Amino acid sequence: MTQIVSLKVPKELDHPFFFPEKQIAFDKEQYAGWSGTIPFQDFPYEVLHFNEVVSYSPWTKGAVHVKEVLEKWKQLDSECRLLFSERKAGQTLGLMKRGLSLFLTAVFWLHGRPVVLSAWQEQMESFHTIPVNVAERLTFILSRPAFFPSYRQLSELFQEFEKQYVKYMIKQAHVNKNI
Repeated sequence: MTQIVSLKVPKELDHPFFFPEKQIAFDKEQYAGWSGTIPFQDFPYEVLHFNEVVSYSPWTKGAVHVKEVLEKWKQLDSECRLLFSERKAGQTLGLMKRGLSLFLTAVFWLHGRPVVLSAWQEQMESFHTIPVNVAERLTFILSRPAFFPSYRQLSELFQEFEKQYVKYMIKQAHVNKNI
């Protein structure tokens, strides 16, 4: 049984690019657990969390879910690449928005935190596993999301982050093995 709830976009996620509307509707039951088949909306678990709606908190097991987020990007990346190669940049805005959402999700979740858009730059300063100059690069992408250089930058950020993620997982496996 579906239970659609209409929620206010919380102040932690108040960002005009991601949430131009101040209300968002969710099927609450869909986010009670984790499923890789859940259609990705912008930060659904965070919206529920910051509105104090009981739901699954994937950032508590972030390193596990980051792999799935990276896989979603790879699917999205091929769509973006195709549109840009066909000179259809105007059709990429929605895909780039989802790509940015996925990147921020992966970075925050790996560090065990829900995404916070209102102060993302300050939050990222304390993160240990992030690409070089990530704040400047994301600011550039957000300023021109539907342009090819922004797509290239986002794609490179994902490549760098994925390498760091793999390195992090290897270190974690080594630490856990020695315990």
